[in-house]
Amino acid sequence: MIPGMLIDFLDRASVGIASTRSRELAPSIHFLSGWRAEEGGAVECLVARGFTERLEENLADNGRLTLTAEVIGPHETYQFKGTGAGIRPANAADAAVNEACRRRFFDAIRKYYAGQFRDEDILARVGPPAIAVRLQVSEVYIQTPGPAAGKLLFSAARRP
Repeated sequence: MIPGMLIDFLDRASVGIASTRSRELAPSIHFLSGWRAEEGGAVECLVARGFTERLEENLADNGRLTLTAEVIGPHETYQFKGTGAGIRPANAADAAVNEACRRRFFDAIRKYYAGQFRDEDILARVGPPAIAVRLQVSEVYIQTPGPAAGKLLFSAARRP
């Protein structure tokens, strides 16, 4: 189970990326259109159109998947590491998750970068999802800039 404070964080996070790596350990970045915590310690990541390249191949090679999410402004950031546990095409039920993510991103950019970007450009940054990949979380690390960055916050293996 992912601790409640991290589930609350995922509901507030305004930007996120997934990362995979090849057999040769070459990284790939996959911009996200949204995410949602699931029962049993998993997070479903909605991968944006145009950012799915090498995702399936990398998961087949080593199974590792990482989600890094941030609340724009205070830069509260966590990295969720684990394994890919299934991929499916995006569907109509993902639209509400995508729209909530778009809205959080839009509101944060408007607040912290007022007047620097056109509204339509901000909204276009978080496009529709192409696929959903399930991340079975095994560890969570603090990535918020500061002295705790990089520290292990949660490990499924170390739960009481």
